Parts: sequence; C-alpha cells; structure tokens
Amino acid sequence: MNETIYYLIFDCLVGKKEGRNYYLFREGEWFRDSGSVIMDHLNGYDPGEPAGSPYGMGNGSVMGDIDEISYERAMELTGGIS
Repeated sequence: MNETIYYLIFDCLVGKKEGRNYYLFREGEWFRDSGSVIMDHLNGYDPGEPAGSPYGMGNGSVMGDIDEISYERAMELTGGIS
C-alpha cells in the first residue's frame, strides 16, 4: 500500500505524492504534476537562475515555499476531495 503525502505550496496550492506520482489540486480536481512543481520545490530548483548558478538547485527560498501538511489539512483545503 502506498502512503500519500500532502503538500502546501505558496500557502495556496495543494499537492500530493502517491507512490511515485505527484499531483496538484486545481479547480476542484487532482491533476498529474506534469510540470514537476512539487519536485522542483522539494529540491529547491529555481528555473530563473542562470545556467551554472550555485543557487539553481538547493535554493532555500524555493524550498521554503513548500510544506508537508496533514491529511486533515489537505481535506480542509480541497473540500474533502482526496
């Protein structure tokens, strides 16, 4: 059985990881995170940094924009849609 981990990005965007797949909650539905929004934040990837910049990966301010949240908080934010 796969554990589901929920995230809150920018204090407004809910995401989740189920197994090896990531999803974002938008407009009342879960969509696959095809743009790697969650992984980019978890790894601190800043696409605005120039190539070779030491701040492009592991950027603390980018990582600070994502928080792991409880199932209960995710259900509150998504209207109970898991």
